[in-house]
Amino acid sequence: MFEKFTSLFEKTDTKEESEFSVVQLAVASLMITTAKHDGIFDEIEKEEILKLLNNYFKLTDDGLNNLFEVSVSMVDNASDIHQFTSKINSSLDDEEKLIIIEMLWKIIIADGRIDDYENALIRKLSGLLYIDDFKVGEIKKRLTG
Repeated sequence: MFEKFTSLFEKTDTKEESEFSVVQLAVASLMITTAKHDGIFDEIEKEEILKLLNNYFKLTDDGLNNLFEVSVSMVDNASDIHQFTSKINSSLDDEEKLIIIEMLWKIIIADGRIDDYENALIRKLSGLLYIDDFKVGEIKKRLTG
């Protein structure tokens, strides 16, 4: 299992994968996982992900699209989300992780609905990222007003 985990982040047999940091790949992969979680991954959610990634990482259009495509592939081949959250935990501080949680909420609300599965996913992710439920609730409340 460890080999599969490391291969997702250290595989450099294509130019596209090697041009991104593990944090960029992990954040983008969590965003895609979140968007797919309710079983409907639509253009609205994709556009929101691209916008958020662009604002957070300041990539070129080509870089942004490549990051998205590589991350979709990673999500499709991932065994669980822990491989993404562990990279974020080892690289980002609590404030940065709160920004990630806020971006995930923005993806969830982009399609105009929040279902129980999405709520459960955010709770799971916030636990894996060691973020207090109260802070996550405040973010949700602020965004959904």
